[in-house]
Amino acid sequence: MAKEFKTFAQLIELLESRGVATDASTTDCLRRESYYAVINGYKAPFLDKNAAQSSSSDVYREGTSFKNIYDLFLFDRELRQLTFSYLARAEAVLKNAVAYSFCDQYRAADAYLNRANYVDPNDMLVPKAFRGDKKKQHSKRLADLIKILNDKVTDEQRMRPFVKHYLNKYDAVPLWVLQNDLTFGNISHFYQLQKHGVQNAACKLVSQTANRNQRLEPVMLLRVIQVLSGFRNICAHDERLYCAVVRGARFSDMYSLLCRVLPDDETKAMLDELGELVGSYRGLIAQDVLYSVFKEMNIRV
Repeated sequence: MAKEFKTFAQLIELLESRGVATDASTTDCLRRESYYAVINGYKAPFLDKNAAQSSSSDVYREGTSFKNIYDLFLFDRELRQLTFSYLARAEAVLKNAVAYSFCDQYRAADAYLNRANYVDPNDMLVPKAFRGDKKKQHSKRLADLIKILNDKVTDEQRMRPFVKHYLNKYDAVPLWVLQNDLTFGNISHFYQLQKHGVQNAACKLVSQTANRNQRLEPVMLLRVIQVLSGFRNICAHDERLYCAVVRGARFSDMYSLLCRVLPDDETKAMLDELGELVGSYRGLIAQDVLYSVFKEMNIRV
């Protein structure tokens, strides 16, 4: 049975009945933010798990206030904003590396629409843990990808202005132009379906961009793309970040992968900003709650 709608006053009454202290600012917060997003999203570190075993509803630890939970909500929002800015930079690097490597190998403007320029099912790159039907996945991925790419240069209703301009002027839109209209997910599937030469070239280009001497293997670059794409979507859609897991990767794993893509100066700036953000909330969020949050993030700050 679906839960009944509750007014702001009823929501405050519900919080107080469960031991959460409210104040004059609580209603204002609930006018701006979803109760579900704040409470259901960030209540976990504040719950009394032992007391909850003998209760049919949430029981909060003594001394918990709405402000405590809301501060954690705000921390995670700022964490998303910080992280998203660097994920966007990494996305640009990865998209460009894959598109450039493909265009360098296949010079025809519409080469990305030619199925012959993609791998056979047996050679499709998959994660190390993949145990599915490679042939079936290859067929679906390739068909979906070709349709998406074709629609982007033929569907005038949804065609981006810069694509339409290039198409009208040059009669074709090469991938190095179209890449600006591709999502992180599109690039992930595109890279997965490339032949080894293109994948190796993309790996080399990413390593050069990041000034890394360490060789980046194609399967690792696939993991980088897939994990960062998942975290990018979490940030873009305002989902909870600090305890998110994408393909087995936690927050600290995601930051480690970002360091494989971004140059040293951006990596340092990213880590410095993370440290400053954490420091700014040390006095607002209780130490034990911060400890549990950092444990979820798998970081030491």
